[in-house]
Amino acid sequence: MSRKILGLDIREQSIAAVLLDSGFKSSQLLGQAFFPIPESEDDDDQGLAQAIAAVVEKLKPTGAACILGIPATSVSFRNLSVPFHDLKKIRQILPFELEPSLPLPVDELIFDFEAVKRNGHQDLLAYAARRDRIQFYLDTLAAANLNPVAIMPGGYAAARFIATMAADSEDFLLVDTGENNHAVYAVCSGNVRMVRSLPMALGVSPVLHSLEVRLRQTFTAAGESLGFSIDPSAVFATGPQSELLTGVNGAVTLLDLPVKSIEGIRSFPKLKGVTDTPLWATGCLDIALALALMETEAVDGVNFSTQRSTFQHYWGEYRSNIIFTAVLVALTLIIVLAGQFIEVANKQRQLAELDRRIEAVFKETFPEVTRVQAPLQQMQLKIKEAGENGVGSETIGSRVRVIDLLDTLSRRIPESVEIKISRLVVGADNAVLSGNTDTFNTVDEIKSGLEGAEIFKQVTISSADLDKSGQGVRFKLKMDY
Repeated sequence: MSRKILGLDIREQSIAAVLLDSGFKSSQLLGQAFFPIPESEDDDDQGLAQAIAAVVEKLKPTGAACILGIPATSVSFRNLSVPFHDLKKIRQILPFELEPSLPLPVDELIFDFEAVKRNGHQDLLAYAARRDRIQFYLDTLAAANLNPVAIMPGGYAAARFIATMAADSEDFLLVDTGENNHAVYAVCSGNVRMVRSLPMALGVSPVLHSLEVRLRQTFTAAGESLGFSIDPSAVFATGPQSELLTGVNGAVTLLDLPVKSIEGIRSFPKLKGVTDTPLWATGCLDIALALALMETEAVDGVNFSTQRSTFQHYWGEYRSNIIFTAVLVALTLIIVLAGQFIEVANKQRQLAELDRRIEAVFKETFPEVTRVQAPLQQMQLKIKEAGENGVGSETIGSRVRVIDLLDTLSRRIPESVEIKISRLVVGADNAVLSGNTDTFNTVDEIKSGLEGAEIFKQVTISSADLDKSGQGVRFKLKMDY
């Protein structure tokens, strides 16, 4: 299922927009727009509303999720460190930690931060924006039927997205040039670690010289006060004054590194569409594109939206809890499934053992059968055949079967009795049991046990005498039925 994403980059004097149709495998470029913000004598902010209305008229982003980029001049940046890792707790104490260094009361500001773990602490890069200014952007967009799900500095979005395209070990600087100030974003190991807003000078050489001097001073101060070093391997520039830094074909260098544009964002593999028009060549749409791609690729980052409803925000704030819960659920499922597999395997082994024992009994009972396929069914068939045709059918003149007689003897003669049966003669009306036992009392005990059987009418001792050794008794019992 696809959805529309509108990246909207608001600067001091212009507004740029890129509309994407985001799908599972790729994002299609639907349109782009760039308008200068007209000057208004009565109200400076009225020109912004007119520019936004022109963007909506051209792109018609009905139902699109809007990602808003605001000028870096509307945001304050601070570095600090805290000794704990709970992001919710950090968000609660952040205004109080920043209050001494801020020009406005904390209740007039909206805060967000980016955190990096280091040496048991959390290094924070905190962002603060005026609450009334954010509300102004929300009201202005609402008047044009746009509802931003994320609000962040436009240059920050570009730096954050370039970091996802670069190798984790590649550190770089992004200089977002403005009309009067440059916002410099220092990215280290994939995280924006420091942002500084530096005033610009006029003319190419003064701009580069002034900027380079200030950057070296800033990096030195960061190493001493913040405890981490900034050693970029690349420098990118964007914004309306970026040509002062990039020159022609990267001929200009900053910190002994060639300054490149951020046009590489346009070659993002999952982006489909034409980005080689003259308007794209100016570079004025690149930040708007980065804002839209931040949402399509679910790249987390700071967000001044008062709704705070984007997936990236919740993932960033509750990521540890979500991962911990997911791991517990996965372990529980694994344990349950493992128990089921073990139980099934045990039952299969038990069934296999029973099948083996049934087959062994069948082969022992019917050795003449050489082909055993279903021993239980074959044994039932053999027993049925024996009952119908062979020995074990009803004896002549009675309803007593030999197998019933044997069953009665095995049940009625106690297991504790010492007896050795030598002969059993089965007749039509009676059966004679001959054997040896230890004493005459045992013979009487056997007789008493058999008399209780329902199939016998009478049990009599035909004979009982000592055997030749004198240690046992030979007996003969007659059982009438």
